[in-house]
Amino acid sequence: MFISTMFKRTVFRNIPSLKTFLILLLAGSAGSVFSQNYSQTVRGRVIDADSKSPLFGATIIVTGLDTFLGSATDLDGKFKLQKVPDGRRALKVSYIGYEDAFLNDLIVSSGKEVVLQIELHEKVMTAKEVEITSDRDKTRPNNDMITNSGRDFDPEEANRYAGGRGDVSRMVENYAGVASGNDANNAIVVRGNSPIGVLWELEGSAIPNPNHFSTQGATGGPISMLNTNVLAHSDFITGAFPAEYGNADAAVFDLKLRDGNNEKYEFIAQAGLNGLEFGAEGPISKSTGSSFLIDYRYSNLEPLQLLGVNFGVTGIPIYQDLTFKLNFPTRKYGTFSFWGLGGISNITVDNNQQNSSDWSYTSSGQDLGYGSSTGAAGFDHLYSFTDKIYGRLAASVSADQLRVNIDTLSGANPTPFNIYNNKQTEGQYNINYTVTDKINSRNTLKAGITYAELFSSYNNTYYDTLTKAYVYQLQGKTNYAGLAQGFVSWQFRLTDRLTFNSGLHYQQFLLNNSQALEPRLGTRWQFQPKQALSFAFGMHSQTQPLMYYYLRSYDNPAGTGPYTLSNQDLGFTKSDHFVLGYDYSVNKRFRFKFETYYQWLYDVPVQEMSSPFSMVNVGNSLDGLPSVDSLKNKGTARNYGIEITIEKFFSKHYYFLVTTSLYKSMYRGSDDTLRYTSFSGGYIVNALAGYEIPIGKGNKMIVIDLKGTIAGGNRYTPIDPVASKVAGEAIYINSQTNAKTFMPYSKVDFKIAFKINQKRVSESWFVTIENIFNHANILDQIYNPNPGTIVSEYQLGVFPYGGYRIVF
Repeated sequence: MFISTMFKRTVFRNIPSLKTFLILLLAGSAGSVFSQNYSQTVRGRVIDADSKSPLFGATIIVTGLDTFLGSATDLDGKFKLQKVPDGRRALKVSYIGYEDAFLNDLIVSSGKEVVLQIELHEKVMTAKEVEITSDRDKTRPNNDMITNSGRDFDPEEANRYAGGRGDVSRMVENYAGVASGNDANNAIVVRGNSPIGVLWELEGSAIPNPNHFSTQGATGGPISMLNTNVLAHSDFITGAFPAEYGNADAAVFDLKLRDGNNEKYEFIAQAGLNGLEFGAEGPISKSTGSSFLIDYRYSNLEPLQLLGVNFGVTGIPIYQDLTFKLNFPTRKYGTFSFWGLGGISNITVDNNQQNSSDWSYTSSGQDLGYGSSTGAAGFDHLYSFTDKIYGRLAASVSADQLRVNIDTLSGANPTPFNIYNNKQTEGQYNINYTVTDKINSRNTLKAGITYAELFSSYNNTYYDTLTKAYVYQLQGKTNYAGLAQGFVSWQFRLTDRLTFNSGLHYQQFLLNNSQALEPRLGTRWQFQPKQALSFAFGMHSQTQPLMYYYLRSYDNPAGTGPYTLSNQDLGFTKSDHFVLGYDYSVNKRFRFKFETYYQWLYDVPVQEMSSPFSMVNVGNSLDGLPSVDSLKNKGTARNYGIEITIEKFFSKHYYFLVTTSLYKSMYRGSDDTLRYTSFSGGYIVNALAGYEIPIGKGNKMIVIDLKGTIAGGNRYTPIDPVASKVAGEAIYINSQTNAKTFMPYSKVDFKIAFKINQKRVSESWFVTIENIFNHANILDQIYNPNPGTIVSEYQLGVFPYGGYRIVF
């Protein structure tokens, strides 16, 4: 737990009062700004949502202004609106035979152009119907094949919400059905599923865990490498995924990088919890429309320590990451793009630097070195064969590496003695091709194939104090295994109000020839102008974390001599999802949503011997994956619950979001006992609200955001104090696995920001205080062998931090 404890103690010691903060901001920016009105250019493309073909002659109008401001698209679907006043603006986009699109709450600032890609949906008309003109739900996903349990997320919201830390994972924790069991780790629990069931995709390719200080097999971490300044609107799906998504059974992040500005050079500089940051974008060639986008961040914690800031710990995390995208549109050969994401993180905790006030990351008399590296790079080609058919080729290579080393120290002149060493690499070469055919306004077909060559290398050893020898749990040459996938999807729109989505997904794991054929089905019926019912079903399968297939089972209990790979024949974990939903758009700005779901998991790996172990409980520990061999696909589990969302979209200077989730997650191990899973918290309630206070003529503004969360406490297995004292380490009561819960989790976060628009420059300052009431939330219980007591480990207390951002 050394990473989580690090962030518990990493707080700023000297934070100015709120009153002083506001006085400094207002005084430091006083001047002629009050009397000036600034403007910016809003431009982009309008395309068909299904075929991606440009729409010539579409009209774009800025609504809510005293004077008319509008434009129309050219042959390439491009438009440009000049001198759009700064502030929150709304656009209406219209095209004959297509549904109108309304883009509300666009943030227009003097420091950066607004570049949009707007997708319109062709109407399906019958003789008995009249045209329907309505706002398109901003929470509806970008992918129209998603029927239920999907939502478009705006990266701006990750920066807006209190406690979001500019992290997309922490942002989606505010949505119904999503929870996090650890303040210092952004791994998400979706509908009671393990975080290892989450699929991360970037630009159409699967990528490894995009977080700093990630651990073996995890999908989360303390700090995200995904920079919201370079992300475009993306999709998040919590169940019953469309057929194009495979090898996942919990949730899908389908992330997109935005294109750089192809007409103007723009820059961003930022300082905050996620580091010191500098980004740039602009045209490579204005004549061809090619562009670049690049952003680099470096940990701000190390330089602050050098300046004398006391973080209360001896180990300071060092991390950095880089993201880029190059975009090359052509007239005849489609659009080519190249992208990349990479990050490096390290921390060292030396025993000789520790003091009594430090939180103990490791046992006394130990030196710890911990690091991780993650990288992904890809190529994408989009080509339109006709105005109805286009193909997309995506190829990528990605890998992540984990490095852990622990040495013991003893005696007057201690010599380091290595007791644990773990160096592992996992990655994949990935290529996929997808073709989309918009047959007509009613029918759209989509089909694709994907092949991933998975590779891994492990060197994991520990020193056994009983046998006085090293045990090699994972060791050997680089391993290779192929994963082949294919899918076909069909969308049929009977009317503008009734849509059917269906599909079939197939995947085969070539290491042991596991196969799965998975039907998907969904329908949405808008039975009233403001109300809709929806239903979705999907069968989903997922491989196990790679390390389990290569884990050694020794015949000798001492961990030496002959061994077998007892997990190599493990098949997929399988899950059937059923979702029923109801949407009520009270008005253009207010909505109510209800979903209920049931998930049946089977072929879950459990131990061959009678045991409460199940793979459904693995994945939320910063200590990595447990080394368990002799697993068989004989376990089962089930998740079910209801979710309610009440949301007021941003208008009239404020917004609010309230989500409630009631759920239960149960499983059976090889001992055939029905138990709660580790992620069965029972309930989650989130309430968020924000208000903007314009100053003067709107060029300045104070923004206040609040977030409150109440959730069921983490489940845990009690420690046997007597057996633990005899063994000198924690011994758990297996018959009571996950039988206990800690006190309910409660946390209130507060954020205040000041924003200013000047000529060609936009600036913002903010201060956030997480857990402002310092509520003590228990994370876990651990056994302290000296003096032989059980102690509680707590989550973050009061956690203040701030930041500054400038765009020019």
